Amino acid sequence: MKKKLVCTLLIAAGIGCLACSKTDNHSSAVTGTPVDASKNDTIKNTQVLSQGVLHQKGTALKSLCVISGNNLSAEQKVLVATLQGLVAKTSADQIYIDEGGPSAVWTSYMNSKYGITLTNYASWADLVTHFKSKISGYVLYNRTSNQRSLTAATALCGPMNAIAVDASLETAVIAAGISTRKADVRTRDEKWVYSNYPKAFSNVLAAELTPTINHHLRDYITLTNAFTFYDGETPWRKTVLKGLAPEAFCFGYGQEEFSMVSNAAEAGVVMLPTDLAANLAPLSSIYDNSAIRQQTPATPVPENNVHYVTFLVSDGDNIAYDLWSMQNYFSNPIRGSFNMGYTISPSLVDLAPAALRWYYENASAKDRFVAGPSGSGYTFPSKMPVSALDKYLSRLNTFMGKADLNIVNILDQGAIGRMDIWNKYLSQSNIDGLIYTGYGEAPNGSIQFADNGKPVIEARDNLWAGLEEEATAISNINSRPANPSSASGYTLVFVHTWTKDLASIKKVVDGLNANVRVVTPDVFVKLVKANLGNK
Repeated sequence: MKKKLVCTLLIAAGIGCLACSKTDNHSSAVTGTPVDASKNDTIKNTQVLSQGVLHQKGTALKSLCVISGNNLSAEQKVLVATLQGLVAKTSADQIYIDEGGPSAVWTSYMNSKYGITLTNYASWADLVTHFKSKISGYVLYNRTSNQRSLTAATALCGPMNAIAVDASLETAVIAAGISTRKADVRTRDEKWVYSNYPKAFSNVLAAELTPTINHHLRDYITLTNAFTFYDGETPWRKTVLKGLAPEAFCFGYGQEEFSMVSNAAEAGVVMLPTDLAANLAPLSSIYDNSAIRQQTPATPVPENNVHYVTFLVSDGDNIAYDLWSMQNYFSNPIRGSFNMGYTISPSLVDLAPAALRWYYENASAKDRFVAGPSGSGYTFPSKMPVSALDKYLSRLNTFMGKADLNIVNILDQGAIGRMDIWNKYLSQSNIDGLIYTGYGEAPNGSIQFADNGKPVIEARDNLWAGLEEEATAISNINSRPANPSSASGYTLVFVHTWTKDLASIKKVVDGLNANVRVVTPDVFVKLVKANLGNK
């Protein structure tokens, strides 16, 4: 079981008091009054964006207009984020909201690695003026009186080539020269949008995003014309997911994790946690054709009379985690002093290749990356229709090759024995092994082999506050056999990133017996296959 990314990004998300609305007497060009749905069929998703392995990307980036998130109110962040998406559709000159911390790492790296020029902007109005020619108008919402009006507005911005404007900002936006009101959804929600604009949205991407979030993900939604909703775990939610095309993804995050992933998987859709991911429109606009490669892998050194251990940190499937919290985790000065494994999303190849390359370039020889659950996105493979899983795995194999990853962390429930599924995963040429972590299940440390001899390795310990502390992990590992010829001679420790940091892991490492060998996940998989695969 995972813990949703919330703690470290709440401040960056700008969640808090909303701007007060104003009485509006502005006459609209297009209002939110219901109209004949057939007329809205004229608003169709006909745009063609560049595509990476799978995900859509912005126009090739050359320069960034950078604005500090500290200079923006909550509603101004919404406006700028939707402007980000519009601009990225056609312009090499784009917008970046600097949140500080890891956010600033990516702009600095894009400047030094790819020659992206950076220009600072002080206000949203300056950005609107600079990009006025890219804006056809605005969609009016009022988050104070109707939170779901923001969800409705976000969905319409891409198809209408408009920015989302809260009622409190309308007068200022008109003064800035954007006077065409494309739609008024102050009293509407996403269900009304879904019914009245049936052909306006991408059929390969939807986004589940709470209206309490300001700028995060709204830029990429606008770029891709993704339908946006936040309806809880309801039958209507399932209708939206089932209406998407094969190989579709749902970005964002739902209200309840297990139902969220189950609903999507059953519809053949993969979740990609991104609800707190900022700047995906410009980050996806980097086109990196040179190979992105991890550090040279270590060569296993087989020993007798030892117990092998590897550590793997959770939550790397979450793009927001990869762009923020993992960078902080990775910056710990003790990193590199012991062998360590990190989960990361292969989808970064499309969505943020600069960030993926930064991690690989800054890794030590003791750092190794594994694809997060359950591949290029978060799904329960056991719940996916067979045909959908087959398509997903074929595409995943390409992602794995592009991202130089060869191990996948599987997160599922009650599926450890489903060798019919794991054989399919391990038949892929770029996947050498699976690491299974059960959803809410006690880890048992089992090791199984696919028909082609590749291993499926279950976690044996969870280093997780409240479940297993450092002292227990040390005791458990030290009590196990020093016998690489037996499955009991191997321990995979799954680390809960939100409650245990590198200092916690080092405490375990320092407490292990002299005959315990801590190795990276790739070495661990190779040793398991070499020592147990023929038995």
